[in-house]
Amino acid sequence: MFETINLWIHDHQQLVYTLIFTYCVSKSSFLPIFVGIFVVMESLLLVPSLTAMVAGGFVGDMVRFFIGRRYGDTIVGKLPDAVGIMIGKTMRLFEHYGVAYIMLCRYPNSIRSIGVFPVGMSSMGLGRFLVLSVVSMLAWIGIYFMFGYSFGAGMVELLEYNLALAGMAMLVVFVAVGWLALRRIDRLQARAMKVAD
Repeated sequence: MFETINLWIHDHQQLVYTLIFTYCVSKSSFLPIFVGIFVVMESLLLVPSLTAMVAGGFVGDMVRFFIGRRYGDTIVGKLPDAVGIMIGKTMRLFEHYGVAYIMLCRYPNSIRSIGVFPVGMSSMGLGRFLVLSVVSMLAWIGIYFMFGYSFGAGMVELLEYNLALAGMAMLVVFVAVGWLALRRIDRLQARAMKVAD
């Protein structure tokens, strides 16, 4: 079955580059691993594959940033209170750990889809966000792509069985770190309120 997919990708490269770009606009997740595997198997070309991933990631981040910047307050105002409270906590998390937040929110599964939106609502300027976003994007795409490229065809069977487990493990770690950071922010805020009293 994998050989059939490999041949189809080889025969439809332009369509696949478009799909890679489109997927990376919404999220990237583990896609660069598979792109790396198909590049090493010569089904995809290196430069168009990397260009599609980077361009898609860039466009996705800019769209989310500008939606948050222009419509963020309006959108949050129409959401249920529980979601508004969570976005408020996310904003505090971002304000306290801005650089780390941008570097880490990109690749845990499904987090990137909403992670940049609060950044657009924050006080961070476009120039600073742009630099941090590009550095984060290049780092994560590079790490995952090289992982896929390095292990190539020999990793296909291992990835099929263990990819879901790896994604869940990364999500658990990301949620745990976020929870600890939010607790720390809550403690700092409580201390500040005591001092103010």
